[in-house]
Amino acid sequence: MIGEDEGDGEKAFQEFSDALNNLDNPELIPVKASFNRIKEFSIASETVMKLDYLIDYYQSGLSLQVEAILRGKGYFETFPLDSVIIIYDSL
Repeated sequence: MIGEDEGDGEKAFQEFSDALNNLDNPELIPVKASFNRIKEFSIASETVMKLDYLIDYYQSGLSLQVEAILRGKGYFETFPLDSVIIIYDSL
């Protein structure tokens, strides 16, 4: 999530913070709670790593939900990863 790829980890953290503060989704309560436990940003800190793990599991869950919706609509073919990103962005 934060700092895994090349880029500015501090900037990514701030953008994530801004996005999270602008959302009012009850499903994100654990994410907000985990985020609020971070007192100072450091990519390898324990609190940042715990948030990162939580986000990874949320992404996996969302992937399963999207696949379930598609299967429920009768779409059983495998589709390329870049198509999945388009679906996520539209959600």
